[in-house]
Amino acid sequence: MSDSSELETSNHNTHNPQHWGLWGTLGFGFLIFVVFGILQSVILFGVAFSKGLINLEMFGKDKAYSEKAIEQLAYNGDLIAFSEIPAAIVGVGLIFLFVSLKKPFPINNYLQLRMPLSPFKTLFKWIGIMLLVFIVMEGINILLDRETPDFMLKVYGSTNNKLLLWIAVVIAAPFFEEFLFRGFLLEGLRHTRLGVVGAILFTSASWAIIHMQYGWFEIVSIFFIGIIFAIAQLKTKSLYIPIAMHMFMNLVASIMMELVPTN
Repeated sequence: MSDSSELETSNHNTHNPQHWGLWGTLGFGFLIFVVFGILQSVILFGVAFSKGLINLEMFGKDKAYSEKAIEQLAYNGDLIAFSEIPAAIVGVGLIFLFVSLKKPFPINNYLQLRMPLSPFKTLFKWIGIMLLVFIVMEGINILLDRETPDFMLKVYGSTNNKLLLWIAVVIAAPFFEEFLFRGFLLEGLRHTRLGVVGAILFTSASWAIIHMQYGWFEIVSIFFIGIIFAIAQLKTKSLYIPIAMHMFMNLVASIMMELVPTN
């Protein structure tokens, strides 16, 4: 079977009873993301209150103070990292839970948790593709004379524990987002009437939308990167490849942030 066989699947695929249907996949996927967001927010605000970063008496009573406090928390790298890691762990756990309910289909088959053929060769190939995409994006940034997104500068410049932030950005976020978008959602949706192309476009667009903290260029770039990640998963039949690509992308971005003045 050729690498492109998965992409040639008809868009008129009928529901595969081994996977949750269209609404089941969307419903569980939405629930997972909501739980992730709520848990992350609870941890973030809880730590902020406990450390006295927010005046509990003024928060909620003074609108101007509340808005300013929320903005400060949204750019606090330490709090973001501290809340991201446990929320990601819980999110991945929920994905395993909902997949396990679809018995007797094995979890590793549902989520494509298998090593590809010629793993090292395949990994280097797709990491190389990711590096090429990164170079092209940076070239466009230079041509357009675009600066580093303000969100990245503020978050990275505000953190006192860069190791924790790197763990959150380079490990936790890629694992959760790939398990959700290129694992649970992509695999579930491509077996519905959306088909392969519809599933790729939907998951890539959804992934881009959750990064609204960035500008339009970054959001469009994330959409196209999502398509590349989805193609990598489908061609290699392994979720580990887009996870590795995502980790590599975030690692390179983090290294580059070390070279950017944050003052």
